[in-house]
Amino acid sequence: MSSAKQTIRPAWFGEVEKGSAPAELSAYFLELSSLLDRIESSTSHYQALGLNRSATREHVNDAYQQALSFLYPEYSVGAVLPSEVTARIDNAFRRVSLAFSVLASFANRRGYEPRDLDRIEKPAAAAPASASNRSARLTNSASIAQSQGGEIASEIRIGQQKAQPTAYRESVCAASGDNRRRSERMRLAMPVRANGFDRKTGKWNEMTQTVDVGRTGLTLRMKRRVQLGRVLYLTLPLPAKLRSHCYSEPHYGVYALIRRVEPPRDGARNVSLEFLGEHPPDGFLDKPWAVFRTKKWDGSQRRRGARQKRAEQVRVEYFSDALQLVASEDAETENSSRTGLRITVKAAPAEFDLVRVSCRALGFEALAAPRNRFVAKDGVERLCVKFIEKEWPL
Repeated sequence: MSSAKQTIRPAWFGEVEKGSAPAELSAYFLELSSLLDRIESSTSHYQALGLNRSATREHVNDAYQQALSFLYPEYSVGAVLPSEVTARIDNAFRRVSLAFSVLASFANRRGYEPRDLDRIEKPAAAAPASASNRSARLTNSASIAQSQGGEIASEIRIGQQKAQPTAYRESVCAASGDNRRRSERMRLAMPVRANGFDRKTGKWNEMTQTVDVGRTGLTLRMKRRVQLGRVLYLTLPLPAKLRSHCYSEPHYGVYALIRRVEPPRDGARNVSLEFLGEHPPDGFLDKPWAVFRTKKWDGSQRRRGARQKRAEQVRVEYFSDALQLVASEDAETENSSRTGLRITVKAAPAEFDLVRVSCRALGFEALAAPRNRFVAKDGVERLCVKFIEKEWPL
């Protein structure tokens, strides 16, 4: 990113200074304005990222990540930007992401000839507009629901997404013990914008990247604490062969359900999501912060170890990512396997990262990661965990 100082301050900058932004962030706002001007005036993908034609893939990736760090900084800027500025930021994000998707791919870059970006983006112009309208509708719906004093749904059941036209079919592992997914994942790092809702703080977003992707879902590396069963809206340059809609658009927008959250490591955690489709599940517009569930899938070899119905008295302790004890309770197992348990619980806190399960009768104690939690028809919550360091004695 060019560090040249802009001598003429933008009109909106004065409004920001009157707000709550600290003085030390003035340089950030000036740099942001300069970046937006450069992207909006660019006539090629190279200019949008501030690169020359000899730039390597590493240069393309660095320029893109640097642009994102200014458009969506990890820290709070301490001021509310005017709506016209946030609109410019969203448009700039779409433009630099399109440039990245072209220049970071050898095949796309080889066939690319710099020309006016407005002509390049015209076929996909409808996609950003619909995404913006959808975001506005979600925000308005969330505000209405909050003003009416709506409660968080303990469980909203949704079915698996409707069958989509077969665009690409992946092969699964031949070994039955590995055949645990409906389609295989490939390790692929690409930028993604995750949008979610918090009942207290409202809409949020995080710029991150994928760990692996597949036709039915992906894994993200996220710094934000997220909850199992929440629905996120993802925007990413997913390869067309992995999509179920929007095949010709540079960006793929899809709703996804959080199915797994790994314990944090180095300040971030792996979050696995299942694609739901182009449209949100029923009830999402009214309560976008609610917890959703999919119908049970009895796929072949879904579990590595068979579960046995067996009741054992256990002690469950809930820990934060800093291994601080959050809560504890006496509970009972509902079923068990060598690698995990399903436990009926009554006092599980809203947020925790790890649990310690101990059973005096079996002389067992081990840390475990939460894999699922839900309220069954009997009104009792179930917690599914996977052991990290030991195996349950069967």
